[in-house]
Amino acid sequence: MNKYIFLIPIALFFCACGVKQQRAEISSPVKVTVKSPNIKLSGLGFYKKGGNYVNLQVFAGATATLNYESSTTICINDNCMTRGIFNDKFFTHAHYAKLIDDILAGKPIYNSQNLTKTQNGFSQNISKNGEYDIFYKVINDNIEFEDFKNRVYVTLQKLEKTQ
Repeated sequence: MNKYIFLIPIALFFCACGVKQQRAEISSPVKVTVKSPNIKLSGLGFYKKGGNYVNLQVFAGATATLNYESSTTICINDNCMTRGIFNDKFFTHAHYAKLIDDILAGKPIYNSQNLTKTQNGFSQNISKNGEYDIFYKVINDNIEFEDFKNRVYVTLQKLEKTQ
C-alpha cells in the first residue's frame, strides 16, 4: 500500500494538466459606425470578446467591409494593415499602438486618465493641446469614442439577440 501512495500526486498532476481551460467568450450582434477623415463605414456585424481576445466583423450587404482581430492585423475591404499604419490612417494622429484594441475591448484608454466610473461603465475626457480632444465612454458594453480635434468617431452598439 505504501509503495502506491507516491503515485497519487503524480496521477493528480497529469489529470490537472489534461483539463482544458475554457475561454469565456461573449458573442453578440452589433451596429458599428466608424468615421475619420480617411475611413468611413457603418454596418451591422458580429463582436466576439474573450479574455484578451477581440474580433469584430462588420458587413455591408453580404460583404465583410471590416475584419478586426486583436491578435493580428486590421483589414478594411480586404486591405490589411498593421496597427501602426491603421492608427496613422484612421486616427490621423500618433496615439499609442494598442489604442484601437483598448477601445474595441471597452477598456479604459491612456492609463485610465480622467476616468469617471458610472453605475454601468465609465467615461473619460482626455485632451492634449493641439493634438487631440477625446471623449470616450463605455456604458453597458456599448462603446462611444470621439476625438473632436481630429474628427474621429467610433460607436459599437450591441443589438438584442433574437431567439
